[in-house]
Amino acid sequence: MRRDSRFISASEIGTWCYCKKAWHLSHSGYPCSLTEERAAGIRYHKAHNRRLRAAHQQQAVARIVMLVCVLIVILLGTSRLWTQ
Repeated sequence: MRRDSRFISASEIGTWCYCKKAWHLSHSGYPCSLTEERAAGIRYHKAHNRRLRAAHQQQAVARIVMLVCVLIVILLGTSRLWTQ
């Protein structure tokens, strides 16, 4: 998977900060010895992002349900005032 070369990833910054030679070798086409670990990290972060997105969607649905419940209570309260 080749990405846009105009952008720098956090992994690249970390590699450069840790070892400038390793960063240079990875950009020169030499394979990294941590490809399995990096792939595992990418899978973990994608799964985490999916769970986070689902949690945000559930939170939005809960807010809507709560708003509907509050509106129902208000409508029931005002209808009792009008019927008295």
